[in-house]
Amino acid sequence: ATFWTPNEIVKTAADWLGLNASSKVLDIGSGVGKFCIIASQQSDAQFTGIEIRENLVLEANRIKNQFGLNNCSFICSDIKELDLSAFNAFYYYNPFCEHLAIDEIIDDSLELSRENHRRYEDLVFEQLSTLKKGVRIVTYQSSEFVLPSSYRLVRMNEEGILVLWEKEN
Repeated sequence: ATFWTPNEIVKTAADWLGLNASSKVLDIGSGVGKFCIIASQQSDAQFTGIEIRENLVLEANRIKNQFGLNNCSFICSDIKELDLSAFNAFYYYNPFCEHLAIDEIIDDSLELSRENHRRYEDLVFEQLSTLKKGVRIVTYQSSEFVLPSSYRLVRMNEEGILVLWEKEN
């Protein structure tokens, strides 16, 4: 439950993003690709997942190919290496929380630390602040992540754990 998005959340998040054929969605920390795979089945948008763990990207690609999905792809890379300006919509499910975990981790392949958590969140914050007006972000279980002040809250579910943001300027 800490790392994998529930199916209903995927469907709601994709709906809230208001996707169409020109939408380019990035799932930051995509894991095995659950968000991109499910959302790409209900939308013509282009979905990209970025994940630092090669074994998870391989699994995401295997599943994508199994379903014959042409509108999603997965990148094995560190988010530090990606220019976010190529995207106009984002899914952000607390991708760096593992750095703060005491006992719930996916594996031991990463150097986990509070400093790395802060660095990654700061990097994403900085890139999001430079994006164009109208960019949309759905955050899930990410109440600690602060977005730039140029984003306004558009919608929130009853529990306050799924939130839609849009860049105003």
